[in-house]
Amino acid sequence: MSATDSPVSLVTNSFSSYGPAVLNGLIIVSTIGGQSLIGRLTFSCPCAYPLNIYHASTFIFGPALALFVFGLLINPNTWKLIHGCCNRSRGTSHPVGTAIVYWLQIVAQSLIAPIAWLFIAFLSGNYYECMRAGDFCDISNAHQCQNGTYMSGLILGNAVATIAFDNNICADCICSLDKISSGYLQSQSQVIAWVLLIMVGFVALTIVCVVRMCDKYTYVQNCYVKIYRDEEKKLFDEISRENARQFAEKNVKTFFGAVKLSKVDWDTISALPSIKNPYILQHWMKKSQITPEEWEYTTLQRWNNKQQNLTIERRSMMQARELEPIMSQRNESEHPKTS
Repeated sequence: MSATDSPVSLVTNSFSSYGPAVLNGLIIVSTIGGQSLIGRLTFSCPCAYPLNIYHASTFIFGPALALFVFGLLINPNTWKLIHGCCNRSRGTSHPVGTAIVYWLQIVAQSLIAPIAWLFIAFLSGNYYECMRAGDFCDISNAHQCQNGTYMSGLILGNAVATIAFDNNICADCICSLDKISSGYLQSQSQVIAWVLLIMVGFVALTIVCVVRMCDKYTYVQNCYVKIYRDEEKKLFDEISRENARQFAEKNVKTFFGAVKLSKVDWDTISALPSIKNPYILQHWMKKSQITPEEWEYTTLQRWNNKQQNLTIERRSMMQARELEPIMSQRNESEHPKTS
């Protein structure tokens, strides 16, 4: 480490070199922290059957599904594949093979957080213990349901007895398992967690190795391609931002350069941008191409285009008026009046 290397530059260089790995690590750490926080603050196994199964299953698989959907939403490649896919020009649509490969990458990336959640959820054992507690709470064996008060309530059908929809399950036992049953379920849950992690790791390693072996690039060339794509994107963003700034500046100067701005002008640019899609309905059925006049990003641009069209119409009318005497003289010379 040289004296000129600052901590910020080191972090930036590390993220540039190991961006995907660092991002995946942050996702896993955030998922673990979120799971621990949610488990401590919100989870409590209900003394009811089969509500305990629904409750624990929701805490195990619900957040995993939500994280998977969230991973799909935040992946930029998802929207590159979907956005405008129905309205692409002929010959520019993604090939089926390319789309499948990228969708597999998107799904694989989105599965990182759900798998981390499932691993930590099963490793803690609390959710699994609550979900399986009913198997160890038979009313004939559970000591929590052997007292006379509970049995009399069961016979009379009071509120305590109706907590369990199955009269063979002791509801009070579900949230207060004995140490032997609790330890057994905790151990079983942890085994599931490690088996899940090993299987996912083995499958991921196998897929990565197969993909790398079938890659047409060497490792060094593949690194160069990644660098080129990153630099190309940076340059495109910089130049497009400058181009958009110049285009916007032109429209703004045109607006404020008007001799007199009416209320109609201010009302026009104060409206929200149009969300109409030229391809919907008749354009989509005709498979027509969008004309340059239809590329209007903002209401200010629409106002500017309208002013340009009005200017062109006025010039055409003025030219037509100037040509009227000339055309009339030419007609008179070609068709002289007969006396």
